[in-house]
Amino acid sequence: MEIRVDFFEDRKRWNNFLDEINYLSFLQDFEYGEIEKRLNREVLRLGIFKNNELIGVCQLIGYKGKRGSGLVVHHGPVIKNEFFYDGLQGILEFLKANNYHEKYDFLRINPIETETEKEIFFEKLNFKLAPTYAVTENFWIKEIKSDEEMLKEMEKNHRKQVLASLKKPFLEIEKTNSLEKFEIFWEIYQDLAKRKNFVPYSKEFIKNEYEIYAKENKALLFLGKVENKYLAGALIIFSHNSAFYHHSASYPIKEPLNYKLQWEIIQESKLRGCKFYNFWGIARKETSDHPWYGLTKFKKGFGGNLIKLLPTMDYKFSFKYWFIYLWEKFKRRKL
Repeated sequence: MEIRVDFFEDRKRWNNFLDEINYLSFLQDFEYGEIEKRLNREVLRLGIFKNNELIGVCQLIGYKGKRGSGLVVHHGPVIKNEFFYDGLQGILEFLKANNYHEKYDFLRINPIETETEKEIFFEKLNFKLAPTYAVTENFWIKEIKSDEEMLKEMEKNHRKQVLASLKKPFLEIEKTNSLEKFEIFWEIYQDLAKRKNFVPYSKEFIKNEYEIYAKENKALLFLGKVENKYLAGALIIFSHNSAFYHHSASYPIKEPLNYKLQWEIIQESKLRGCKFYNFWGIARKETSDHPWYGLTKFKKGFGGNLIKLLPTMDYKFSFKYWFIYLWEKFKRRKL
């Protein structure tokens, strides 16, 4: 079987392929690579071909740090099932042939695959389980149906809160792609990070994500307010027949504003012809002391299904990787 891997920068063909294959994420989108480029990271876009047919794409991001450097594939590579092993092998061979194994210490792949048997392919190619993950290894996904069906699928309290919110006109939801309104969201997001004591994404990253996707009509900012005071917000990405709940924040509020916010997101997703609403990741273990416990309960209450992805895998390029491995393993255990 003749498999060829090469640099590939055809934006339209790239995104069309992801559409055709029903891609579950948006982190292999051409647009996502543009975000990373703005942050001065190296972005490699590779096409996997059988003869001249495009059978896969792989977008790799180069990260440099004090302890080492790595090439990372977020929710990819995206390769047609029957060619997955050969495509993965071809990517490795391409990186070595072009000396990326000398430029970086390791390759980290956060697979989008859900079939557990494919883990054997990584093992055959000498990948090992990573000490940490780059991006979420699971999704909570709700299928978009009629309003009646979606309400019925919700937990009793969520259904009650949604219906109550719809009877309160003073709970307002604003939809916008205005860059000026981003500052409102950022202020709420910063406040949440301080209260919940987590390391937030950088302002530059989220703002670039918003700007690049909004330019393509693939992003909206949903802002919730009461009496003209903004109290909640969510950045939603629309791609591949799905809406993605990627960044959100709110101030503490007793009114069901966040339930109305979610309902409006679902309604907009339906208008855009989306088939799924991807709430993004949830906690692996639902214990009350987990920092994502409350958010996980909130997401699951709307109904949906858990999609588990294969675990994050690493491929060692240099001996320096082992120092990175031990440090990341120690850091994660401490957290």
